[in-house]
Amino acid sequence: MLTEAPGHATELAAEAVRHGETLVVAAGGDGTICEIVQGLHDAGGATLGILPLGTGNDAARTLALPLRLEPAAQAIMAGHVRRVDLMKAGDRVVLNAIGIGLLGAINVNAASIKLVRGIAAYLAAAAGTLFRYQCPEITLTSGSFTYEGAMTILAVHNGVTTGGGFRLTPAAIPDDRQLDALLVEATGVPVRLGRLVAAVRGTLPKKPGSHELRFTRLDLRTDVRIPCHFDGNAAYIEPPGMTFEVLPSAQEVIAAA
Repeated sequence: MLTEAPGHATELAAEAVRHGETLVVAAGGDGTICEIVQGLHDAGGATLGILPLGTGNDAARTLALPLRLEPAAQAIMAGHVRRVDLMKAGDRVVLNAIGIGLLGAINVNAASIKLVRGIAAYLAAAAGTLFRYQCPEITLTSGSFTYEGAMTILAVHNGVTTGGGFRLTPAAIPDDRQLDALLVEATGVPVRLGRLVAAVRGTLPKKPGSHELRFTRLDLRTDVRIPCHFDGNAAYIEPPGMTFEVLPSAQEVIAAA
């Protein structure tokens, strides 16, 4: 079945489950996969298979799946099943990555770039976004950790990468019953380019002003509207904010052997 509009994949996946399907294969990018996971979750669950046909394909990376079509199809045929956690963000569920702030703004711009794919598209989008982005004031709380101030990036992850290879949470494991986050405090324009390079290299968590978190619940409070993405699907976090929670072992997937 082909999707016709944003959100249609959620409807199709839920309908498939209600008709008794136990395996639903997503052929597309991270945004399509995220929509399908939402539909599977809403309808009671089914096994997810992935044919990675998107720009970033970070969900496939998280599951260590082949990024080429034929080997990915072979992995589905092999049928090695694994249960992974999901992220609950408000009334949504997300498989791999939520990007808030600068990441959300870059994602919106990357979606309009058609000539290049993968991390190259995100780098191209970042080039202009870096200069225009204004750091919002937030309050972030998780257990004994509290941060109050302006932020450049908040990445809430179940997997290691986003944007086709930005390694923002190198220690993330998708089935450890916890989520990982990276908070980057407010930075000026000259510093942001270096932070972007560090994100590609996987060293951003070690830079000054970065905070690595591992949690089961994270509360974000804001008085302003903040751009974000849910596995590549552009959205906004509205005041007063959003709570992120882990849903342990919530999704069965076809993964690498």
